[in-house]
Amino acid sequence: MREQAASALEDDAVLVALSRDLHEAARLAHQRLKSLPDYQTIAEEAAAIEAILQPGEEIADRILCLNAVTSEGIEAREHAGLWKQGDYISAYFGVVL
Repeated sequence: MREQAASALEDDAVLVALSRDLHEAARLAHQRLKSLPDYQTIAEEAAAIEAILQPGEEIADRILCLNAVTSEGIEAREHAGLWKQGDYISAYFGVVL
């Protein structure tokens, strides 16, 4: 039982750290999306957007593989869920718009 509790708290510590990483990825993505140049085709633009968002996708996937036991861990999972739903701004600001 103690090992499970310790493991859950370790997961939460990782969740909180990854949440900071997701916030930073969202901040950078927001900046890069704002300065996205005009592309010749929609396919080129879509590929550029996907490349910008990929780091956050990977972080969100890692977050969602962990269990949360504290409010900070739960919040990290909520933000990752928002990111995966395509709500990048809410993941960045930490609020649902």
